[in-house]
Amino acid sequence: MTDIPSPPSGWTEAAKEAAAELGLETDWSALDAPDWARLCRRAGEILGGQGHALAPGWDGALARALGRPDPVAVPDELARDTANTVLAEKGEVFAPEDDA
Repeated sequence: MTDIPSPPSGWTEAAKEAAAELGLETDWSALDAPDWARLCRRAGEILGGQGHALAPGWDGALARALGRPDPVAVPDELARDTANTVLAEKGEVFAPEDDA
């Protein structure tokens, strides 16, 4: 992933445009993962149409600029739930702070 400290001019506007087109709210931190992915895809299409070259990690820079947690930094809840289910099926006790 490329470290992009802050997105270039026009990226947040593209996100707002994408949200409007998709009928999504602009409370960025409240968007669930599937809606955020849809928004990023559409914003990427808008930016590509404007001639922006999007480097790997661009969506993380956009997330930070919009005050949304970077998806790379957020733990995978599904993976943790799956691991806890495996432990429970084996009859092992686990706690939220366990490394499952």
